[in-house]
Amino acid sequence: MQINKIYNESCLNTMSRMPDGFLDLTVTSPPYDDMRSYKNNIDKKENWGEHIWKPIIAELFRVTKDGGVVVWVVGDATKKFAESLTSFRQAIYFDAVGFGMLDSLIW
Repeated sequence: MQINKIYNESCLNTMSRMPDGFLDLTVTSPPYDDMRSYKNNIDKKENWGEHIWKPIIAELFRVTKDGGVVVWVVGDATKKFAESLTSFRQAIYFDAVGFGMLDSLIW
């Protein structure tokens, strides 16, 4: 891995080459509940679901230093006047893999 270089590839491919505890900070806004569209990225190929975000969260835990921070900006789709609660499932999974929840913001 080269520092200060942009890798235009799957984040799982990039993180697989990182040693344990490599990152101090990750800031990301994944395509949540298929509400966002990122040109030519994963949301065009398949739905954003647990089979995608669980491996990403687990790998983020491996590559994040003790005391490091992950900022995961997501939201929930609303259908039939109810939220999907996907963001809550993701937060619970962050805890399950070993992250501590410093803060959450719901707006």
